[in-house]
Amino acid sequence: MKLTQKLLGLLHRVFDPDPERFLALRLSYAGSMTWAVSNAVLTTTVTGGPGQSLTIDLTAYTLRQLVNYLSEQPGYDVLSAGNAEQLSLGARVLIDATGDIANSNGDHLYGYTSLAWAFLEPAAVELRAARKQIPEAIKQLSIGTASDDWLDELGSYYGVGRFQGESDGSYGPRIIAEVVRPRSNNVAIEAAISYYTGQKTTVTDVVVYGDIFPKYNGAVTRNSAYNYQSTAQPRYGLFDVEYGYDLLGDDNPTDFAGMVEAIIDKLRAAGTHLRALSLKSGAITDTFTEPVDGAMTIVASPILEDLLTAPTENEVELVSSLAAMADSLEAPNDDTTGTIVYSYRYNSVRTRNGAINYMGGQTGPL
Repeated sequence: MKLTQKLLGLLHRVFDPDPERFLALRLSYAGSMTWAVSNAVLTTTVTGGPGQSLTIDLTAYTLRQLVNYLSEQPGYDVLSAGNAEQLSLGARVLIDATGDIANSNGDHLYGYTSLAWAFLEPAAVELRAARKQIPEAIKQLSIGTASDDWLDELGSYYGVGRFQGESDGSYGPRIIAEVVRPRSNNVAIEAAISYYTGQKTTVTDVVVYGDIFPKYNGAVTRNSAYNYQSTAQPRYGLFDVEYGYDLLGDDNPTDFAGMVEAIIDKLRAAGTHLRALSLKSGAITDTFTEPVDGAMTIVASPILEDLLTAPTENEVELVSSLAAMADSLEAPNDDTTGTIVYSYRYNSVRTRNGAINYMGGQTGPL
């Protein structure tokens, strides 16, 4: 409302700035109470009594609805209100003011009926909202604080579009990373693909050789226009890319390859070209908790039962007698000694040195 009054002060003098106010209502409370109306919000502060302080958004009520609402609150009482035509107006026609019911006329809340006020009040609301947006507008000028469509706009300045479903928290830092990211050589492209895909990538510079030209076969004459030599010309500026692919991921291999090609096209240097794009299986890992063999308690309650048939055999009695046993031994004769005869064969074990007599290949008794 203060801004509305300021706008009214800017009107040409031909316009009447008077609010053409009317007594909207008289508000009382069973205790002490002060109230304030500011920017379409009614606030009451009470002390004692059965009720509580209130904060009411006036844009949600007509004057009649506001009167009914206040009358229903514990301790509050609306002593009087405007006529039927006035009560049909929106409650935001209440003029900004403060009051204390302990003072004279401190319970009076006034509204306006001026068309000038009715015209300038919505303009003041929009201007207040625009003023609050000034700090937000400044934020939208920086990638670090911009959001939504403004961040998309900033990204378009650098040729970095938002991925499908990418959040502001991811897209903003990626714009900066794209701008300052190393590029052009195979190491930079390798790092970028690995960063975006999370897969190990290898980028290899290659040199290929074209057909030997010119050939000395009559098609080209020896007229000094061509050098007569058979060396093939190397072709530089080509590179091969081998990247991983998560077999357990949700990406389609064709779409995934297209994304990798787009990254390469952004980072490659002018005059260099992708020769081959190869997909290799990414690493598949699985983690699990090893089983732990703890103590196992086995509770068993076996029931043992055996049914025996009583024996019916009679008792067996063994009757035996030992006969007389005798043995006679002949006393040994230790004096008898046998003659031991040794026989020797002449088989070169013994020499003929006179110690053994040579008698037909044998020796006599010793």
